[in-house]
Amino acid sequence: MTLLLDTSLWIDFTRARSPVALKQFIAPFVLDPEAHLAEPVRFELLRSARPDETRQLEAQFATLPTLPTPADLWQRAIDLGQACRQIGRTVLILDLLVAAVALHHKAVLVSFDADFETIASVSALKLNRLNRPV
Repeated sequence: MTLLLDTSLWIDFTRARSPVALKQFIAPFVLDPEAHLAEPVRFELLRSARPDETRQLEAQFATLPTLPTPADLWQRAIDLGQACRQIGRTVLILDLLVAAVALHHKAVLVSFDADFETIASVSALKLNRLNRPV
C-alpha cells in the first residue's frame, strides 16, 4: 500500500521545537518502506525553508521515492476544488494538488490536515488522518 506523506507530517517531524513524543509518533510513517513524496509536498516545504532546513529536508527526501506528477494534475485539482465548493467548502490549492497526486496513484494520504477530510468526502481519496498526540 503506497503512502503519501503530507507536508504537515514533515513540518512537525523536522521542526526543532516539535516535542520528542510527536517526532516519535511520526517516525514510523517516515521510515515506512511504502512512504513516498510528491512534488507539491516538496515544493511546499522547500519554498520557504532556511538553508539549514533545506539541507536536512533534502537529505531525508533523498531516502524516499517521489510519486510522478500526473500530466493532468491541474485539471484534477480544479475538479477536486469545484467538488469541494459544491458542498460549501474551500480547500487550499496545495492540498488539492497533493490530493490529486494521491488519487492518481491510489496512495493513502497520511496527514494531520483536516482539509483532506473534505476532499475525501467528495472523492475516492484514501486518507489516514492522524491526530497529534497530547
